[in-house]
Order: sequence, then C-alpha cells, then structure tokens
Amino acid sequence: MSDQEDIVPADVAEDDDQDHEEDDHDEEPEEEAEEPSGKAAPKSSSRKAPTRTKKPPVKGKKATRIENRAGLCFPVSRIRKMLKDSGYAKRVQKDAGIYLTGVIEYVCAEILELAGNSAKESKKQRIIPRNIQLAIRNDEELNKYMSNVTVRSGGVIPNIHQTLMPEKPPPQSKGVVGASFSQEY
Repeated sequence: MSDQEDIVPADVAEDDDQDHEEDDHDEEPEEEAEEPSGKAAPKSSSRKAPTRTKKPPVKGKKATRIENRAGLCFPVSRIRKMLKDSGYAKRVQKDAGIYLTGVIEYVCAEILELAGNSAKESKKQRIIPRNIQLAIRNDEELNKYMSNVTVRSGGVIPNIHQTLMPEKPPPQSKGVVGASFSQEY
C-alpha cells in the first residue's frame, strides 16, 4: 500500500498544480540508495508533478490583464491572492476574485463620488477625511453598511437634539401688544 499514490480527483489535482507552480522547481531529485552488492536499487514508483511550460503567444493576439478584460481598475490577482491567503475556503475560483474586485471598486467609486460632492459644497478642491465621513453618514445605505467604521479625523455629523433647543415664544395675536424681550431666539 505504501507504493501506491494517493488517489486525488482530477479537478483538485489540476488546481493544486496551478496554485503551487512555483514550488515545482524547488524539489530535488531523490538519490538512489546503493545495496551492499553494489547494484543500484530500483527507482521508486513515486510520481513527480509535471512541470508547466509557457505556451508560445498566439500571433496577432496580445496577452491582456484580467482587469482589462473585465473592465476594472483594481488589481484582480492581488485581491484573489488576499482572498486565498485569508483562509475563508480551501479553493478560490478566478471568477470569485473578479467579482469581489468589481464590488470593492463599485463601493469605492460610490464613496468617492459622494465625498467629491461634499468637497464641492464646501468649495474645496481636495477630498479630506471630513468629506468622506459626511458622504458615508448622509447616505442611508452606506451608513448602514459602514455603521461600525470610524473615519480618522472625520468628525461628527452636525446635529442638535430638539430638546436642547430653546423654546420659541408663543405666537402673538395681531391686536395684542406683548412685552418686548431683550433677546429673541
């Protein structure tokens, strides 16, 4: 039983070969042990992983990055690598990295658009953390999504509770002259 190889489904074996391409060249060949008679021992039946060679580029077609094909600006391969390293699952498809990259790019674009509008309202040319805070907290969905997020140097939303506001005097009727107050609110 020790001479048999482990049985692995084909799709798992292919994925493992893709994920560990860089590990293939690190393996050293096994040294043959000599028997006391001076003859070399027969080679073991262990299978060596196939080495991958790069295919020659097809004429007329240029290699394009995944971001370009998907129409994204954020790096798909970097986000997929972080997704794999985070340990959420044993295997991660390429499509998952593309999808997650698209979602992150959309949320960033939404926040930056609202923060840019906030900067324009305050007649500024540059987006500062305060603009990002106002953008997030004034949008209902983003505020719910980022309720546990603290924006550094963002400040707070300007709000004065109604109970803290001074009471307004009752409205005067037209014919009655009331006492004048030195300070009116």
